[in-house]
Amino acid sequence: MVSNRSKDTRPEQALRKALWAEGLRGYRKNVARLPGRPDVVYGPARLAVFVHGCFWHGCPLCGRRRIPKTNRAYWEAKFAQNAERDARNKAALEAAGYRVLVLWECQLRGDGLRECVRLVREALGR
Repeated sequence: MVSNRSKDTRPEQALRKALWAEGLRGYRKNVARLPGRPDVVYGPARLAVFVHGCFWHGCPLCGRRRIPKTNRAYWEAKFAQNAERDARNKAALEAAGYRVLVLWECQLRGDGLRECVRLVREALGR
């Protein structure tokens, strides 16, 4: 899994570019001091945005998480750990007073990107 990026993925870059174009600036990216290193953080608004990859995080929208045929036990455990970690990070952020917005890779494709920007704008109250 060395070649799989953990930050600055194409979906994250597309979202940040769209947020910038819509004037939703003032965010920080990959804030290490917060649980789970959210992909986009609006500090004063206390909003943390995660862009989850459909395969790695088990997207409930598109069903792209197909368990590979080889080494199934490893992959099942890996996906279960990812889901558990995501839930733990979300709970920790909410306990710290942050609102958490999870966007999926498949949501950012095509016209869905505009809808995701709208969701962020709405969460910011702008």
